[in-house]
Amino acid sequence: MDGIPLLFKYTVPDKLYEKFWEGLKKGEIYTTKCKKCGTLYYPPRKDCEKCMSSDMEWVKLSNEGILMTYSIVKQKPQGFENYSDYIVGIARNSDGVNLMCWVKGEAKVGKKVRLTTDGQRVICEVIE
Repeated sequence: MDGIPLLFKYTVPDKLYEKFWEGLKKGEIYTTKCKKCGTLYYPPRKDCEKCMSSDMEWVKLSNEGILMTYSIVKQKPQGFENYSDYIVGIARNSDGVNLMCWVKGEAKVGKKVRLTTDGQRVICEVIE
């Protein structure tokens, strides 16, 4: 049975998130931090849900972390059918922020990772 093709086009919705996308292109990961209460938000947000402030600032996240969990993707979603099996995971960086990432290297929960980007998405490279 053939599936119905789904097409998605990702665009930057407004200038607010431009710093995030530009950071990814440079291999850096940015997020927002509430100036009032100090809460970090990843992915970036316009407003703080903790204290209801809209006074946010951009901060560069640490690139050191630990792999918390991962999954080997064998059944690919649309657009990834031609990829070989790949691994996605959640890494917690040294700032305490959980980031979804593509895992490169031998995945094992608890291993140290270096967080970087490929210009479009977050990559965590197993370093241990």
